Parts: sequence; structure tokens; C-alpha cells
Amino acid sequence: MFQCIIQQKSNVWVGNRHEMKEVFPDLRLQLQEQLKCFDSRVETQVILTNELQDYFRKKSEIELEYSRNLDKLSKSLVLRQKELKQRRDQLHLFSLYNCWQELINETKKESQEHGVLAEIYNSHVTMRLSMVMDDLQRIYKQCREIGIDSHEELLKVLHELHTSTKTFHLYQTEHKQTETKLKIVESQKKKLELIIPKEKIEKSKKIRLVDKEIQKRRNKYTDARFKALKAKNEYILCMDAANAAVQKYFVDDLSDLIDCMDLGFYQCISRAFNMYISSQEYIKNSITANMSTLSKYITGLDSRLDKQKFLEANNSVFIMPKKFEFQSLKGDEVDLLDSMPVSELETVGFIRQELEQRLIQLHRRLNTLRIEADESWKTLETAETSLLQLLTVNDYNAQEYFVESSHRHSTKPEYLVTTQRLRAETDEFHLSKFRDYMLGTNRIARLQGKYEHIRKVLGEIDPNNLSPGLAQTLAEPRKLIRRKRIGQIQNIRNPRLFGGSLEEYIEITNQDIPIVLKSCIRVINLYGLHHQGIFRVSGSQIEINNFKDSFERGEDPLIDINDASDINSIAGVLKLYLRELREPLFPIVYFEQFMELAQLESKHLFVLKIRDLITSLPRSVYIVLRYLFAFLNHLSEYSDENMMDPYNIAICFGPTLVPVPEDKDQVQYQNLVNELIKNVIVYMEDIFSNDDDYGGIRYEKYISKEPDEVDVDTPGENPHDDLETEMLCPSEDGKTDSR
Repeated sequence: MFQCIIQQKSNVWVGNRHEMKEVFPDLRLQLQEQLKCFDSRVETQVILTNELQDYFRKKSEIELEYSRNLDKLSKSLVLRQKELKQRRDQLHLFSLYNCWQELINETKKESQEHGVLAEIYNSHVTMRLSMVMDDLQRIYKQCREIGIDSHEELLKVLHELHTSTKTFHLYQTEHKQTETKLKIVESQKKKLELIIPKEKIEKSKKIRLVDKEIQKRRNKYTDARFKALKAKNEYILCMDAANAAVQKYFVDDLSDLIDCMDLGFYQCISRAFNMYISSQEYIKNSITANMSTLSKYITGLDSRLDKQKFLEANNSVFIMPKKFEFQSLKGDEVDLLDSMPVSELETVGFIRQELEQRLIQLHRRLNTLRIEADESWKTLETAETSLLQLLTVNDYNAQEYFVESSHRHSTKPEYLVTTQRLRAETDEFHLSKFRDYMLGTNRIARLQGKYEHIRKVLGEIDPNNLSPGLAQTLAEPRKLIRRKRIGQIQNIRNPRLFGGSLEEYIEITNQDIPIVLKSCIRVINLYGLHHQGIFRVSGSQIEINNFKDSFERGEDPLIDINDASDINSIAGVLKLYLRELREPLFPIVYFEQFMELAQLESKHLFVLKIRDLITSLPRSVYIVLRYLFAFLNHLSEYSDENMMDPYNIAICFGPTLVPVPEDKDQVQYQNLVNELIKNVIVYMEDIFSNDDDYGGIRYEKYISKEPDEVDVDTPGENPHDDLETEMLCPSEDGKTDSR
């Protein structure tokens, strides 16, 4: 049943040429493993859905035979569950798995049969689940093809990087050879000048022949040097493009692809379950408590949480690979002629003019692409809204079937067939727009790297030496773009504070800093900076739970706090909030990179690299990190009194902010995590400097005792108008350059 969705196009992206197979084999293997993980994931979803379908079908039959057959069913399901646990280690990663377990427990307690229940189970619920499986396989097949297309695009960029690397090394070698030959001829001339008398040098044929040879060699050397410099620039730009494309794919595309796979999956499952609950509510005798529990599990169906668990469980496959670094020839770390590092773009003479022209063309192309991308996103958002309207319709109320006998004879409700047809049509449109959106932003991301590098290099030149068009381009401020998320429309509701997503909470509430974080830090700033053992001494669990419940209701229980009597409990609430975040503040996808930074001995290098990594995070996460670490830095200033120096603070916050993946050595990596957090605390002011573009609330050491009435962020742009933009030059995206 499942094989049909993984047959076609399975090897298209790996390429047919032997040359392509040798380009970055580790990354190619990682992409192949991702497809296998996706196949396993959707297979597990199908298995879970199929198990639910089998459950309802069998229960509809056993309901007619009362308690004895229900007991047999419960035993068979328990055995099947044990078998699946042994074969499928990813079942627990889905919140749907909890629903399945609850159904098994509930079946053990049921002892009565009702004819209408059997009809509803057999005629409606199982049909819905069958449609869910069909939709799941159909959508996954197309999403898999989209993923393969993304792999092809990514590998094309990597092949360009590979080709530019070989070209650069070839021209650089030729450059060295011509330079050596030129020096040999020049040395020969010097020897002749020593042998031939001075009065005969001008008339000497040998001298004239050597001069001609020198001129010939010098021309060849000049041509070779020009080719080498141009090849070097192209290599560096291709490297930046590859890094940007890889980061875009691993940070954004993988997440969006999983969201697209899951879009509407739980809504359909919930509709089937809610119909089941509606039928059971008519017979409330002994099953009321069981239905309440099951309803809780259904409410807990969360595709974003499942996605996070899935990525964490397969951390080695989905973790961000290391950035590509410039590979120079051996002994070629500095240009022999210009004494410049070879890893920097050349800006001499005609090379600089070419870069200036290229930057302007990139900028013009960007303006066009931003308009196109904005329209593409609006269309995708509209399609998503239409799709979710179909998926969230309230059509699962089954109580009417107990009263109106006419419905009992309908085995295949026509409205379900109609909805299914509309769903398929809307899915096709939505997936086509999603394909355009993903591939378009991929192209944007990889060329963003080229644009930023050229802009940075040219921005260091004296403004008086710049052309008016280039100066205007460099003077335009950079825009901070809020990321668009697939499926975000369905999450517009009361966001979860504890155990939820920081980005979703801030986006929905329009706050810069969550209320629990800001309120706890305010009280600790006023009454706890001198408290010995703050964050290390545990507070009252009852008080912590009470504070948590109040914050979750949108209240601020700390508004009337005027002393340090509950300071340990308040510190405990702050740590609990950070610990229960669905995605940690330091994303797991960057774990390996964070661990490498923790081992750096150079302060300057650590600050540069950690700043580069943190600024790549979403704006909401960046502002919270800046606020939190400014507070922790302030707290460490009183270490003589509170006994919490940066390292002690890092011990308390390290496991919360940077959790170590389960497949890593916990002891070894925990020491690196502590070192990382300690360094961020110590060098906080250097790391979070020159970030006026981010705006947002900043931590103040001297906080007023009166809490703010309202903490609302007024962003510079409407978040729905933001878009993952790209920078693109016609000659860079495979189109014909009109220059």
C-alpha cells in the first residue's frame, strides 16, 4: 500500500553523471538519508491512521456482540501495540500515538453495544480515516517530489561551487607558472647585462631577444593573473551562494516541507475523532470519563510539536552541516603580489568595476523578485486559508443519527465525497504554489549570500570613490524580514506560553518579551540580585505551579511582589518557562556549530562567529536572547554576594538553553554547553552590539518598581507583508544575462 508513493523519481536528484556523484558525497548522503526519514515518517503516519481505521471497523463489528467480543478486541490491540513498538521506534514521536493508546485503554472498559454506534463507526468514521490515508499518501508523494526538486537545485549550486573551485585552482596554478617563467627570463637578462659591456648593451642582439621574451612572458603573466583573480572572485561568490542555499534548505525548507506534509492531517483526524466523541456522548453512562481523556489527547494533537520531536529524534540527519570555507592552494594563504588574504574578494581596478556593476544589477533584480515573491506568498496564503476552511468545517456531530432514521441508510454520505473532491482540487493548487514559493526562496537565499558579500566589501571603500548609483544602493537600509510559516493561519488562537513556541507566541501577542520572562526578570532585578544562590536554590513547587497557571491565563501574579520572600520560586518559574519551550532558544539544528564555538580560545573569533550565528536566528528569538543575557550579565556583576559568577549561571541555564541531543555524550557535551553559555554571558555587550536594526525592548539595569501597563511591540512592517526575500542577478539564476 505504501510502496506506491516512493517509487517514482527516487534517483533523479542524485544525477547520472559520474562527475556529479563525486561532488560533496557526505552532503549527498545526508540528503538521501533525509528522504528515507521522510519515507519512514509518512509510513508511520499511515500505520497509525490505518490502526485507527482497523480499530473502528473492528469495534463496529464487536459492538454487536457486546462485552465478550470487546474484551477480545482490547487484547488483540494490546498485542498489536507491543508488536508495533518493537518494529517502529518513531511511533512515540507523534501526538496521535497518545490517542491510539487511549482508545486501547477505553476499549477494555466498554461493555455495552448499541446498533447506531456500530453503524456510525462502520459507515462514517472508517471512511474518514480511509480518506485521510489517501490524502496523506497523495500529498506526501507530491511533497516528496518538491523535496527532490529542492535537492536538485541545491546540488546544482554545489556543482557550481565544485566547478568554480577547480577552475580557480587551475588558473591559479597557471598564474604561478607564468610568474616563475617571467622571473627566469628576467634573471637571464641580468646575467647578460653583467657579461656584456655597458657600451654594447643597447646594440646587443641577445639583449633585444631577451627583452622580447620578457615582454612576451609579462603579457602571458598579466593574462594569467587576470584569469586567476576573476576565477577567485567567482569561486568566493559561489561558495557564499552554496552556504546560503544550504542554510536556507536546512533551516527553512525542511521545516516548511514537513509542515506542508502535515497540513490538514490532524484536522481530518480530529474530525473523525470528534464524530466518535459525539456518538459516545449520547451514551454517557460509564464512558464519560474515558471520552474526556480522549478529548484531551485530541486537543493535544500538534503537528509542530511532532515535527520538533521528529527532528530531534533524527538529529544526526537534519542537523545543519558545517559552512563551506575557502580552500586555497598550499602556501597560497596570501597573494604574493597584493599581500591580501586570498579569502577576500578582489577590488582592484577593473575587478572592482565589475563588482560594482554586479551589485547594482543584483539590487535591481531584487526589487523585481521581491514583488514577485510577495504576490506568490499572498496567493499561497489565500490557498492555505481556503484549504483550512475545508479541513476545519464542523461536520462531525453525530447526535442527529440517533433521532433521524433517514440518515442511517446512508453508507457513503454525499457531502464527504464532495468535500473530498474539493479538497483534492484545493490541494493541487496549494501544492503548486508551495512549490513555486519554496524553489523561489531557495534561489533568493543562495544569491543573498553573494549580494551581502559584495555589498560588505564595497561598503568598506571610501564613499567619495563610489559612483552615484552604487552609493545609493549601499546607502539603502537593510530590512529585517519576519519569516513566513506554512500552516500559521491555523495557529491564530490563544497561544501557549509554557510548552509553546516562542516565535508563535510573540507573533500572535505582538510582544517583544513574553510576560513571564519580563515580569520575573523585573522582580529579580529589584529584589534578587544580591540573593545568595539565586537560580541554584530550588523554590516551592506549589508556588511555582501557581505562578505558572496565572501566567498561562494571561495574568501577572508578580505585579504586587515587593520583597524577596518568593525569589527562589520566581527564579524557578523563569527556568521552567525556558525549559518547557517547544524549541529551545539555541536551536538544535545549530548544535554542532555552537559546540565548535565553545571550543574556541580566541575571544575575538568567538564573538565574531557567535554574533554571525545568533543574528541568523529569527528576530523574536534574537531580542529575547539579548534581553536574557543582558540580565544574566548584570546578575554576574554581583557574584561576590550572590555566589553566581558567569560559570555558575551557565551551569543553571546551560541544559535549559542548549539541550544536548539524546544521541550525544551528555557529560562531554554538557561541559561545552556550560562553556558556551558562560562566554555569551561574559561577552554579551560585544555579541549584541551594533544591532539597532533589530529594535525591540532592551534590558535596563535600573528598572522601575512599577511594572509596565502594556508591553506591545509596534513592528515597522505588518508581519503579514513580510516575506523571505532573495537577491538575484539574471546571470546567476540560470536565465540569460542581458548585459
